Amino acid sequence: MIDASFMRAAARPPAKPKKGEETSARPSADPDARWGRKGKKTVFGYKVHNGVDEAHTLIRRMHFTDASITDTEPADTLICGDEEAAYGDQAYYTHARHAWLKQAGIKDRLMHRPNKHHPLTPRQKQRNRLISKVRAAVERPFAVFKQRYGMRRLRFFNLATNRTQCVLAGCSYNLQRATAVLFPVRKPA
Repeated sequence: MIDASFMRAAARPPAKPKKGEETSARPSADPDARWGRKGKKTVFGYKVHNGVDEAHTLIRRMHFTDASITDTEPADTLICGDEEAAYGDQAYYTHARHAWLKQAGIKDRLMHRPNKHHPLTPRQKQRNRLISKVRAAVERPFAVFKQRYGMRRLRFFNLATNRTQCVLAGCSYNLQRATAVLFPVRKPA
């Protein structure tokens, strides 16, 4: 399963340029952070892209970029190649990726997306609903990062140190998940 989530930068965003100016009067303290947009939500910061195991929600691959990078660009690096199926939301579906997954023998479980010339058929809508139920588990690492590890806003002022922080958070998350899987808490009888 693959997905991405915004992480806010520690620095304040740069001031918006006034009319007639090309650059802002006050640059940001974080030179690597960029503006990203998903729907109506805009964030100044970074994006964490995860490839997660379906069975245990362990992070298999992680990619860290500035927020301006679209979800689909690093998607191929998140797929290991030994999966039975690849799950993802509508941002990840492309015809080229579909062909690559088919050639690799991986079932394509990426949600289909409509466009203005081709709306989704009722069958595609039903397929997307079934995929979304399975794909929802990919949100768990992001929830842990933001709620338990306090990463709603990153702590550092450049891409490299923020990437290191996220990789270490991913390692910590995987250790916690692995111990929960290997040593489940049993309730007394």
